[in-house]
Amino acid sequence: MAEESVPEGRSLKELSEEELWELINDNRHRISLGVRPCILLPYLRQVKVLTEVDEDEILSCHNLTNRCMRTSYMLDLLRTQGRNGAIALLEGLMIHYPVLYTHVTGRKPSTEPSRFSGLIKYSELTEYLIRAVTGMQTELQEARNEAGKMSTRCSSLESEVSQLMEQEEKCSHLQTENERLQRHLSSLQREVTKLKDEKCDLYIRYTASIEEKSAINGRLHDLNLQVSFCLKISLRAYQSRDDAQAMIARILAEKDTLRSQLVELQEAVFTLQAKRNPRPRLRKSDKSTPIFSLLLSVSKSSAPPFLVRSRPKAIRVNGRVLSLSLQCEALLSQLSIVGGNKSGVFVHQVTEGGAAHAVGISPGAQIVEVRYEQNSRALRMVLEDSTLEEAMWALGQVTGFCQLSLRPRQNDYEALLQQLQNSTMSSGDSFYIRVNLSLPAGASGTLAVSCNNILHVTNTRPAGTEDLWQASQVHPCQLLDLQSGTVPNYYRLVLCCDVQGSELTKEKLSSQAGRENTRSEQKAVRIVSTGRQGRNPLWVSVDEENTNGTESGSPSPPKSCVTLMPYTLVTPHFPPVCRPILLLPTILGRMLDKKLASWQGFQLCGPGKQCYGVITPHTHLCQYSLDCVRRLHRSEIFPVIIFIGVSARNARKLKSKLQRSGQTEEQLLACSKSEEPLLDKLPCLYHSMAPDSWCDRNSLLTSLRTIIWEEQRKVVWVEPDLW
Repeated sequence: MAEESVPEGRSLKELSEEELWELINDNRHRISLGVRPCILLPYLRQVKVLTEVDEDEILSCHNLTNRCMRTSYMLDLLRTQGRNGAIALLEGLMIHYPVLYTHVTGRKPSTEPSRFSGLIKYSELTEYLIRAVTGMQTELQEARNEAGKMSTRCSSLESEVSQLMEQEEKCSHLQTENERLQRHLSSLQREVTKLKDEKCDLYIRYTASIEEKSAINGRLHDLNLQVSFCLKISLRAYQSRDDAQAMIARILAEKDTLRSQLVELQEAVFTLQAKRNPRPRLRKSDKSTPIFSLLLSVSKSSAPPFLVRSRPKAIRVNGRVLSLSLQCEALLSQLSIVGGNKSGVFVHQVTEGGAAHAVGISPGAQIVEVRYEQNSRALRMVLEDSTLEEAMWALGQVTGFCQLSLRPRQNDYEALLQQLQNSTMSSGDSFYIRVNLSLPAGASGTLAVSCNNILHVTNTRPAGTEDLWQASQVHPCQLLDLQSGTVPNYYRLVLCCDVQGSELTKEKLSSQAGRENTRSEQKAVRIVSTGRQGRNPLWVSVDEENTNGTESGSPSPPKSCVTLMPYTLVTPHFPPVCRPILLLPTILGRMLDKKLASWQGFQLCGPGKQCYGVITPHTHLCQYSLDCVRRLHRSEIFPVIIFIGVSARNARKLKSKLQRSGQTEEQLLACSKSEEPLLDKLPCLYHSMAPDSWCDRNSLLTSLRTIIWEEQRKVVWVEPDLW
């Protein structure tokens, strides 16, 4: 303790300089932490142990970054003043830091003049003490005011806490009431669901009654014909007038009986109509009343061509649907639709007072199937995943009596409308196509596209047009839409291709001799060879009961053909590992495979070897031919196909390499010429190197390394298997 370091009976005035500073240094850490230089500096200036320059240096020096460093530096300056510096520091502590003074010296502070060392005159000391006391009183008053404010703030916070507790209690009561209301709402919803189920049963009975009424009307019509015929025959066949009259009476009695049954049935129908809601909403049902039992195919000449895709002949409509029957001249005059293949096709507006409105069709129902009769044939079209363009065409074919299968999806319909209003999407359509011919840019925002471009179609029926699609270019490495615009729809381009197709095909097939001069130009047309054309080409599913029979006079469709198909559907794939590499022509590819296999990260594979079975950082080099590509796709293997264009000049550069492998320049050129036309038959994109892009083996290998790296980053686009 500090008291033990000061001998009893000796005052601070009697201590030597070394004893005073030893006393201060023993408590230097405590002084540095507890003293603010700005408090002691006025007194130290008054007793003339520090100058104004010392004060500025202590308070303003940039090297003294905190209060402890400034206090420590002040002690160092006072040490240079010797005994006076120590006495002045202790007297300053006695005035401003009495508690610290007691800790340092072990003595109680006192303001008696006799306790001061005489470094300052008595009058000046008195004046300084008065100022110090006044300052302390001011600080004390400020501290009291601050304490009063804090007390007021504390009272305010206590009041707020009380209010919050009251609000919490109210919230608890409200939550309890909300839970009670939720339970009540759930019970009401169950009752509403029960009522809707009863209403659906009424609709089903109503539909069955209409069908029964139609059947009775048909029987009455047949009976009237029989009556007329029997009257003529009976009068000639029966010689007895009484027998003829008896027969007529029996027929008329049977007719009256049928009429009475019809009247009773009509009364039952009217009773059901009285029970149903004028504007009923659709309700899901596990039952579906079929109207047609005989399903025949649509004549191919009556249907415009749409995008070809793989789809089963008969598609089952899954989920809970409601089937409604109605009689109308034209279905599209009764309602309008929105949506597309991604969102589904929805009823958007219904004509007030029309047949569709009368049977309970309302906005928000998805049209999944339509059945109708055309030319004495019953037709069925599934619209569950059709585009808006296809749905408009299909519903435009419906006239007379029809049956709609509807699925209530009100939430999805409202979400679609919200997206359309916010312009986040222009329709419910969304699919990707590969362009098979180059199209120049046109007026009104028509996109300029090249052969083998990938487009994202987002609207098949833009406002104000019937033969254009809204589409966007697609980023090669991710599913990102780039430049947007319109392109001619499939039907419009097919009509143009029908006029010019034979000439383009002839030009394509007869231009082999001049191919080397035009390889560097952009490919303009891709001739697509398809097979199994008996498969229905429509996205709209049209079923027939007898798929083996054909119409009389209609020739059987060809099993395969070469046609100008302007667009083909494609789907994106993202392989989880490095894709294998397939180099063409085959002769050149096998010659380069051995060199590429020596590169780090590459390894060779071929028939009978595991090519793509495990996740590995290696890039495989396939020694396969083009006919293996489809088999690899079925195994979820998507090779990078690179066709290296070869000219006579390039072939001469590789003469020595070819001779080592037992090949000649002529064989390489022939292989290139025979394999290049096969590229159009591939269901995926490929990279083609122009002959003038390389001059020797080294430049070719350098280009291949760059191309392989770029192709590995791209999205893989694959066409459906139409062959």
